[in-house]
Amino acid sequence: MLKLLFVLPLLLVTSALVFAGMLPFLAFLPIMLAVGAGIFALMLAFAVLGLVLRLFAALFVGAGGLLVGALGFGLLFAGGFAVLALGFAFMHLLFPLLVIAGLIWLIRRASHPAPALPPTSRAV
Repeated sequence: MLKLLFVLPLLLVTSALVFAGMLPFLAFLPIMLAVGAGIFALMLAFAVLGLVLRLFAALFVGAGGLLVGALGFGLLFAGGFAVLALGFAFMHLLFPLLVIAGLIWLIRRASHPAPALPPTSRAV
């Protein structure tokens, strides 16, 4: 009961005094709302600009990665083709030498007399 007699009137009086003191600051409310709206518009514009730039950067990096991959894949086939052509050229150069070496080996092998076969005993 004591609270109702002292605290409630004290709260009412102090809130009235605080409200009366805040009335001049209440005049600044439209200015503060306009400043807040301007800051919000700037932040929103920069956020959208940053999002668009990040999106284009991600597309650019992704397209660059695909381009590098395709270029590497093409160079892989080009390098494989170059090695295949080099091997084909070396085979054409080496094949006559292998044929000549093989003929020499066959002639030398054929020029030696065949070893005599051991006598076979016929058991009847």
